[in-house]
Amino acid sequence: MKLHSFQHYSQDLERGVHDTWITARVKSALAMAEPSFGLQIHVKTHGGTVALSGRVNTHKQCEQAVSLARSVQGVTEVDARDLLTHVFTPGSIPEPPNAEEAPEKRSQSSTRMDDK
Repeated sequence: MKLHSFQHYSQDLERGVHDTWITARVKSALAMAEPSFGLQIHVKTHGGTVALSGRVNTHKQCEQAVSLARSVQGVTEVDARDLLTHVFTPGSIPEPPNAEEAPEKRSQSSTRMDDK
């Protein structure tokens, strides 16, 4: 019985150390790519799944953070549900959205009054 408990404890400890190592490597990769990511993005790892949370300015930065996290060896999955975009602080000048984020312009034919 004691041997089984020790093996179970050992596996849990190994998994925890591995997850901590992955978290440190992801945080390092984010900070090296973009120094502000180290402060804006929080990283947690459980069972090889990395959860990113925090705030970034654009969807492109969000995609970059997810891509960097995926590139770290040992990461099995990236969860970025809690990584918010387009959040501006009062008194700051917001960055213009990227071209791929801009809403499409409506054609003149779809805005005619007789289309009601």
